[in-house]
Amino acid sequence: MKKLLVVLVLLLPLGSLLAQTAGYVPFTYANKTIEELEERPLLKDSLKKIYKKRWTIGLEYGQRFVSNSSRSIVPDTVTLTDFTGRNSFVGLEGGYFVSEDILVFLAVDFMTLPKNQEITSLTIGGPNGIEAEGSGSGGVMLNVGIGGKYFFPIGPFSRIYSGLKLGIIKAVAEGGIGGFTLTQGQYQQTIRQSRNYSYGNIIIGLAHRLSPKLMIDFNMGYLHASRSRNIGGILSPAGITSTLALQLILGKGNRVR
Repeated sequence: MKKLLVVLVLLLPLGSLLAQTAGYVPFTYANKTIEELEERPLLKDSLKKIYKKRWTIGLEYGQRFVSNSSRSIVPDTVTLTDFTGRNSFVGLEGGYFVSEDILVFLAVDFMTLPKNQEITSLTIGGPNGIEAEGSGSGGVMLNVGIGGKYFFPIGPFSRIYSGLKLGIIKAVAEGGIGGFTLTQGQYQQTIRQSRNYSYGNIIIGLAHRLSPKLMIDFNMGYLHASRSRNIGGILSPAGITSTLALQLILGKGNRVR
């Protein structure tokens, strides 16, 4: 009987402890979290949380390769410029996501030709004493276009897209000859020419979100442009294009899928 009483005495504290903890379930918070995760819709494309109704602005660096059919068979002997040997351009692009999948944008870029100056002849001791003659040239292409992109999800942070850009390219070239003689002094003759081309540029690209505010964009495409008379050795700027852009995403956007 004494032994039974001892056992009961020992069990009373344990029973009290169990009674106190009966209302506490160690895994309550874990179960609640799991339930919330299960009820939350699966986010296959996290970019949807960032894109809709937001602005973008970005820096561009690209290449524009003039096709062989768009080149002149003879060089530009009027301005002495050569657009066929220059491909790189830089620019700015601003856009707005009208929906989660559609972006409209305005882009401006320019390609410059460094000034090319060279001495073509030098005579010392002639009838005019010292005579020097040289040539020089330079040019720029300005591209202004508007367009749209349609995005397809391929992962939580990346999207492929197809797009179309329409615009105008203005090419300006200037060059000529000049010289110096002791009897006549300096002289020069320069000519400036310009051409305007309308174009359509079909592009396919990939956008990848680096952070909620930063995105990198790469695309390639083909630019089909109108034709004109020879300037800088080209009849048209048509050809393959490639562009790399770093874009900043602005605005609060849509946080609901």
